[in-house]
Amino acid sequence: MFSKKFKSQSWSPNKALKDSPEEVQRLSNLLKVRSEHDQAVAKTGWDNYQRELQNNQMLKGLFKKLDPTVMKPTGDIRGEVQLSFKYDFNNDMLLIKVIKCREMANKDIRAKMSNFFVKLELLPDPLNQGERRTKVVHGTNSPRFDEIFGFCIPEHGLGESKLIVQVSEHSLGGNDDVKGEVIIPLNTFSFHSEPTHTAWYALNMETDLSISGSIDVSVAFQPPRTLLVTIHGANNLAPRDEGQTADPFVKVAVPGSDHMFQTQVLKNTLNPVWSETFEFPLHEEEFHDKYIIFHVIDNVNTGNDSLGQCIVELNNLNPEFGVSGSFELSDLRNNERVRAKVYQNRIAQEFREALTAHSEARAPGCLFKKHAGGKVVTVTCRKAGAQGRMRIVDGIPIY
Repeated sequence: MFSKKFKSQSWSPNKALKDSPEEVQRLSNLLKVRSEHDQAVAKTGWDNYQRELQNNQMLKGLFKKLDPTVMKPTGDIRGEVQLSFKYDFNNDMLLIKVIKCREMANKDIRAKMSNFFVKLELLPDPLNQGERRTKVVHGTNSPRFDEIFGFCIPEHGLGESKLIVQVSEHSLGGNDDVKGEVIIPLNTFSFHSEPTHTAWYALNMETDLSISGSIDVSVAFQPPRTLLVTIHGANNLAPRDEGQTADPFVKVAVPGSDHMFQTQVLKNTLNPVWSETFEFPLHEEEFHDKYIIFHVIDNVNTGNDSLGQCIVELNNLNPEFGVSGSFELSDLRNNERVRAKVYQNRIAQEFREALTAHSEARAPGCLFKKHAGGKVVTVTCRKAGAQGRMRIVDGIPIY
């Protein structure tokens, strides 16, 4: 019916609007209201988007503080020390110049600058030369020392000697705080071809050089995807308290794998025997970038004390014959392989997924709302053994 009418009258929208001023006004008002609505929605959406970005940034700050891929003791380890080495062949003396440090961390976060000094020690030290210390440089996180020290050591002794360098923060109370350490093997230098060696050295955690002993293990492959790891025993472990014994057990893991195992705890022994076998689901094709970490631990009442670690590489493992032997234990806290990228990436992915979940659930609620005034947010992760704390002032995070 309507189609016939329109055909007969040759209807057009422009003609209809001209004949009806009320319709023009109605459409104009409708467009105005819709425009205002769209602008309000756009503004509200943009504000919400900006607020969500800000809240997510706060969450990222907290998660960064909770990152378990960096071991807890390394939290305050920062900075580098510049050293120069020269060997006096005429006098059988190693000369070390402590030049300066940079980007050191404060002990007290409220203090702007600190007071640092450097300590040097030769290991082994058959002549009992003891340690050398620089002067204390006050009020700077990039102290300059320019002091030269000498250690008597024959040329043939350089191959088995190490220099322990510690940067400490001086305390008036006498409790100096070690802010970082680097151990430099002297066999890395070739003083005949290059008389002077100068370099920057990144500081690490203190290394426990009292750790000794070995662990006996064997590794075999059972196709198609089973790695058999057998822990036979350990020998000549060094107890944490001199003259005492230990209650050792072993944790074994393949970084990048979801599996971690541990042996039973054996009482009062420094030469434990376990003969326990564990299975890791692993394809032969994965061997090229995988390795096994063994960690011997003393089970004490006050907590677990490390008795040493060792790494067995899988990239050269012959699947047909496997590998077995005795491996020396040492303190590997500063070893890059212990904090493997595969392991770090896996944990980091878990944190990213958790961050996304928090954003979607809009939790914790104190972050996902308009912020006014000041507040302090503290988040604790028991599994990671870490804590993050952040101050928010008018919506701006101050770390």
